[in-house]
Amino acid sequence: MLPIQSSRRSSFRVLSLVALICAMAGFAMQKPDAAKGPDTAVTLAYQFPEGKTVTYRQTSTETQTVEAMGQQQTSQNSSVIEFSAKQKSSKDGQFALGVTINALKITEDSQQGTSSADTSADVGKSFDMVVSRLGKEIDASGASAIQYELGPNGKRNLAGNFQTFFPDLPEKPVKIGDTWPSEDNVTEQVGSNEIRINLKNVHTLEGFETVDGFGCVRIKTVVKGTMAGEIDQGGVGLSINANIEGTDTWYFAIKEGIFVKLDSKGTLTGNITVGEPANMTLPLAGETHEEVRLIQK
Repeated sequence: MLPIQSSRRSSFRVLSLVALICAMAGFAMQKPDAAKGPDTAVTLAYQFPEGKTVTYRQTSTETQTVEAMGQQQTSQNSSVIEFSAKQKSSKDGQFALGVTINALKITEDSQQGTSSADTSADVGKSFDMVVSRLGKEIDASGASAIQYELGPNGKRNLAGNFQTFFPDLPEKPVKIGDTWPSEDNVTEQVGSNEIRINLKNVHTLEGFETVDGFGCVRIKTVVKGTMAGEIDQGGVGLSINANIEGTDTWYFAIKEGIFVKLDSKGTLTGNITVGEPANMTLPLAGETHEEVRLIQK
């Protein structure tokens, strides 16, 4: 699945376009934490304590529509990924994590019907990734080994889901109202081709809250970006260009140094240019909703 993503980080994931490309080619409010005030500056950093495992559930729903000759074709993808991460080593502010896939479910609904990926072989698989103390994914290439097939769309992998999973933290102490930027570049493999996503994020510390027993900062992230790429689908060349916009609200436990929760919504607008013999440009639109929850600590 093509993340819109977030971010790594913002967690905004890129809309999956493969089903539509095939078709066209063929033709809670939380209680505030009163201990923190508006002038309280905090230093934020991931900790990943040695010997401790954190487990997350990431749920996303993505809807996309392509219009051709006055008709719209719509598809919807849904995914649920549960994984555990544990520090294997740390050096110079970077953490080597061992990641294990505990559950994986991916479905797609389109005009061609409903497809479910066979992910049974992926559950229990592990890979290594490297994350900095500020949440930058230094290396998430190991996730490309977690592969699955979804109907005629061919093999896909989970690399895009982990390239920007952890939200980016500021280098300096911040208080309510402070902002900091970050940028993410994601490459999605589609067969032998690539979709390139560039995201520019502006994060704002909005407040302090207690979430699931953690004293957290609440951060809002505004995401703007682009998606571009060329795909050869069934012998037909396709060029994709689109703009991405989104908003994330996420929570980070100050004392424990743990990413706790995220809610993300985003939109995508652009076009797909179809080569010979069709030679046409098709409007593309989509939206996504993603949730990340810490389910075990």
